[in-house]
Amino acid sequence: MKSKKRNWLKLSLQGGTLLAIVAFILYGIFFGEQRADPEAYCPFGGLQAIGSYLHNNSLACSMSMAQIMMGVVLAVGVILFSKLFCGYLCPLGTIGEYLGKGGRKLKMNFDLKPGGIADRGLRIVKYGLLFVVFYMSVSSSELFCKNFDPYYAMATGFKGEITAWMTSISIVLLFLGSFFIKMFWCKYICPLGALSNIFKFTITFVGILLLFWLLGWAGLPSAWVWALGAACLIGYLYEMIYLRSKVFPLLRIVRDAESCNGCGSCTKKCPYHIDLKELKTVQHIDCTLCGDCVSSCPKGSLQVGGKKSLRWLPGILTIVLFVLALILGNQWELPTIDERWGNTEQVGEMKTFEMEGLTSIKCYGSSKAFSAKMQKVPGVYGVKTFVKRHAVVISYDPAQTNEDKIREVIFIPTIMKFSNPEPQVDSVEILTLGVDKLFDRMDMVYFGNILKQIPGIYGFDAEYSCPVTVKLYADPSAALSEKLLKDSIEVDQTHMLAAGGKVRSFPVDYKLVSYERNGDRISSREFVELMFKPTAAMSGKFLDNMKKLDGRDYETAVYEVEYPAIEKTLIKMGFPYFKSFLSTQEGILRIDVQLKDTTPVLRITYVTGMWDDAKIWAELFNAPKWTIKYTDGSTKEEEPKLKFKNEGRTVPESPGTPTE
Repeated sequence: MKSKKRNWLKLSLQGGTLLAIVAFILYGIFFGEQRADPEAYCPFGGLQAIGSYLHNNSLACSMSMAQIMMGVVLAVGVILFSKLFCGYLCPLGTIGEYLGKGGRKLKMNFDLKPGGIADRGLRIVKYGLLFVVFYMSVSSSELFCKNFDPYYAMATGFKGEITAWMTSISIVLLFLGSFFIKMFWCKYICPLGALSNIFKFTITFVGILLLFWLLGWAGLPSAWVWALGAACLIGYLYEMIYLRSKVFPLLRIVRDAESCNGCGSCTKKCPYHIDLKELKTVQHIDCTLCGDCVSSCPKGSLQVGGKKSLRWLPGILTIVLFVLALILGNQWELPTIDERWGNTEQVGEMKTFEMEGLTSIKCYGSSKAFSAKMQKVPGVYGVKTFVKRHAVVISYDPAQTNEDKIREVIFIPTIMKFSNPEPQVDSVEILTLGVDKLFDRMDMVYFGNILKQIPGIYGFDAEYSCPVTVKLYADPSAALSEKLLKDSIEVDQTHMLAAGGKVRSFPVDYKLVSYERNGDRISSREFVELMFKPTAAMSGKFLDNMKKLDGRDYETAVYEVEYPAIEKTLIKMGFPYFKSFLSTQEGILRIDVQLKDTTPVLRITYVTGMWDDAKIWAELFNAPKWTIKYTDGSTKEEEPKLKFKNEGRTVPESPGTPTE
């Protein structure tokens, strides 16, 4: 008698997961302000993040607390129950399973005999991948699995952090391998499957953790590498020899031998083709407690824990564990970096202070940059950053510094111009504001964007004080009342144009504390020159190129090109790359950024015997690739960061050309 029962809970969870992933990605593409992270809730990424944090005291940008809790819950779930994530939620497992069913319908799918030579030999692949993935992730504090993860590649439209050849091989193995061989990816390739199997050998896993601690205590270099290697090797040997867990998990499929008629329906239905009719208790390493065997049995001889009442327990546990991970992931936050430096033994009493709202703290890279900046501050001995809430915790010696001095270091004085005064405007009025909650560089960007929207304001400069002193440079005829500025500044968010033409919103919380308008003015020309000072400071000479010409007679000339866009923030960000490119070109001696009347110009000093106008325009300003020199001495070919439209020409060398 055939059973008509369907494993509806499993089908619902698998289908729901796929739909949720698709909806999540589509929402990020069409309605969200930025692309959704397809690996935000990946437990394997979370387990890598834990390893990275334990070894480096840091988390990469893509590692979240939700992801970490998914990893923790997965490990606990595997140890106590089974590989529930694999059986109910994993999108790759679901795809692999249905590809196998398609291949079976076309009579092109077959199963490698469990425990056979081919089966046991291929199982080593996932352990090798597990070692490589964890070694690379922990060493770099980045999720190495993104390089080849087929799910990540497809979810990002192959625009993520992928390595093309790795990803291509993975996709072929997933689709073709699973089509021809049952659960090929899950059994032989998936590193998460390997790690889950190590968790199933729980006592051995605990022993490996103890080994790691002992090796570290003994001072062995790279103890974690040895422990990782031991875990992968022992895990494979156990799987190859036993193909079953020894003690854990606590929840298993039990077969009633008396009622079983040996029809084999359970084995045929099992995604991993485990021969259940020969087992009393299913401890097979591949078992995920998916329940397909229970649903297929016409006699009801197979039950979870030997009880019919527990049939739906694995699926329910999967939901509970997933929800628990989400809750815990939103409650806790690990620091993105946690760094200490200096000799703290001589510090009498170390203090800490926490600062939230630092919008520049948005990833691992910006956290490292912040830490590097703090290490130059006398009296500061440590930094923790929390990307999710843009916060830092700074450890300092109160005998050497204080909170106000640290805030001043964090703050970056800013000059920002929006436009030149109209020709008929002879002078510019100065208004002085006191603005609270302006903390760092990104605040100045957002604050500048707010001011830019107010008619009549030409620019501003900001200097540190409590509150921050902001000078507005405005048209004297503009009606810039205190109420108008307060209503404009004290908003919940500001909107800015992002890449691809999309408008993004950024939360802000600035407060106008004081307003002073006493009629102070400067000339329009003074304003233009004042606003241009930070841009002019980007000039520089190329000492290495000059040294190559020592002892040689040569003539120089100056090539000048108008470049009004140089004052824009995004252009300024790309300009150091252009300077680096010029520094690699023999015969280019310096570049100066100057004002010609009110128009910014770039002036390149070059050796006349090596360059001319046509060559400079074609090979420097329109080069298809830039050779960029980095601080470690390495060079790399990159796409140009800037575009130039106005062709220049050689002009007489100005006697006023700066030498620095």
